[in-house]
Amino acid sequence: MSPERSATPPSGYRYEWSLFADWCAATDVEPLPASAMTLAQFLTGNPASDPVQLRRVAAINRRHLDAGHTPPGRAAALRMALDSGRTARVARRAEHYRELATALPFLGSTQALFGRRDAVLLLLSGAGLSHRAIASLDRSDIAVDGDGVWIDGRHSIWIAADESEGFNPAEIWERWRTVLRFSDRYPSTALLTEHVQGDTFPDMSRWPVRPGPVAVPIDRWGHMPFPADPMTPAAVGAVIAAHRSGRPPRHDPRPPLSWRRGRGERETDVTVPPPHPVSAAPGSDYYRIGVEARGRAHAALADVPDLVDDLEYRIEALMHRTLELLDIEPDAEAPIEWVGEQ
Repeated sequence: MSPERSATPPSGYRYEWSLFADWCAATDVEPLPASAMTLAQFLTGNPASDPVQLRRVAAINRRHLDAGHTPPGRAAALRMALDSGRTARVARRAEHYRELATALPFLGSTQALFGRRDAVLLLLSGAGLSHRAIASLDRSDIAVDGDGVWIDGRHSIWIAADESEGFNPAEIWERWRTVLRFSDRYPSTALLTEHVQGDTFPDMSRWPVRPGPVAVPIDRWGHMPFPADPMTPAAVGAVIAAHRSGRPPRHDPRPPLSWRRGRGERETDVTVPPPHPVSAAPGSDYYRIGVEARGRAHAALADVPDLVDDLEYRIEALMHRTLELLDIEPDAEAPIEWVGEQ
């Protein structure tokens, strides 16, 4: 790219760029590179029709591209401001999503765990972020300011609180952020469920702040991947669509762990049906006997998922006892070095 091209805006955009540069000089801000907030303030201070405003943004974006800078007019917040029709739709959707997010449970067991996450997904979608943007959002992109929340990065979106509706974005985000931080340090579903039930999470003010995805998948029992993996855009969209349609996803309650007194082992009664003799001799009943045998095998294997769940519970119980052997309480302040943790 030649210096001459980067120093001179295209002739068709000279008027728009001169207007922006003069406004920046009058307000004592830098025109190149300009932030998305500067561009938004310029458009607000110089009202015009949508086509005129779009041409101004195109001129400023072109000037930044020619100079090798990131165009400030590609942020989601500016696209919303320039498209009045989309802004109105987003505003109506945001109001609906605020109501849904506020009504979701955040105390209890599995339902509360999903409620904390889904409330944040609705919060971000109502602010205008696409499903792909939500799936790629990092925790470091979200900052709390009072009762509101800033979505930083390339979005620059402010989500304000609404006291009249009891809508507090900061609380909604902090509830889910607490779950994410606790899971990073103690990747145990049993411990997480215990703290979610009564909101008894330990003080995390001295814990290191780690990056990671905001949208994290949760299976039906409340298990979260470790290390945390992001949800796919399709999965984010499916969750939001389910809440929007009034048919939120149903989740199985996590059965409580039962312990034998003095042993700390889970009581498990597995009844194995006695084997049925099957004749393999060919005959008139050959196919009937085969079908019946397959039916019995299917019935015998029906309990396999429950046995797998039982194994997962035993693994969590083993982790809990290991922490006790190390003389470290699950909610202690001392850090734990997990194998494979980055």
